[in-house]
Amino acid sequence: SIYLLYNVNRIIRMEVMLWGAGGNAKIYLKMLEENYKNDFQVTGIFENKLKSLPFRTKLPICRSKKELSLLINKSTHFVISIAGNGLARYEISRQLKNKGLKSVNLISKHSILEDLNKYGEGISSMPGSVVHKFAEIGDQCIFNTNSTVDHDCILGNGVHIMGGASVAGRVKIGDFSIVGTNATILPDISIGKKSFIGAGAVVTKNVLDNQVVYGVPARHVKEHDIYVDLKIFDNL
Repeated sequence: SIYLLYNVNRIIRMEVMLWGAGGNAKIYLKMLEENYKNDFQVTGIFENKLKSLPFRTKLPICRSKKELSLLINKSTHFVISIAGNGLARYEISRQLKNKGLKSVNLISKHSILEDLNKYGEGISSMPGSVVHKFAEIGDQCIFNTNSTVDHDCILGNGVHIMGGASVAGRVKIGDFSIVGTNATILPDISIGKKSFIGAGAVVTKNVLDNQVVYGVPARHVKEHDIYVDLKIFDNL
């Protein structure tokens, strides 16, 4: 639900914090405005990795554990505005949900998510992206511009489909995997967890967990792993 309802007559808008101040944060701030108009307020952005920001903002930038605690306490909802690490998006979202915050979906009015069997939390769907009928998508997934996921696909948590990528019907993609720009995955293929499909690759056979594949047809070139540091949540 977008709103917090205390009684029939009183509606309080979302108080939204962002996690991450990289390039995605600028996009997500605009999408919040487009999707929710005057029904939200941004409480601040938590960023403990970047020394300088790639865009200008008057929003408070929080960097320490103390500042994060204060930011959480004055927020009701959150957006994870980081890309490239679906495991981090998912695990950070779990921590924030444990603090009582709710995840926000950011769905462009120019995207299509049609008759899905399962629809996760924290979804980012950019202009021109399509997820077709009877597909299942987990939490904290990103669909960049003009990407397509066809019917009956099953995508795990933290999956990222980059711009122009084409995922054919009945494909399964494991948790935290990335499909690169303009890559193509043929029907009935299975992609393992934490895998990376390189830009422009054409995937004609199954990809195992933690594999990086490139080329036409796609070939395994090296192993791939990702991690997330959650120490900042210790004793928070």
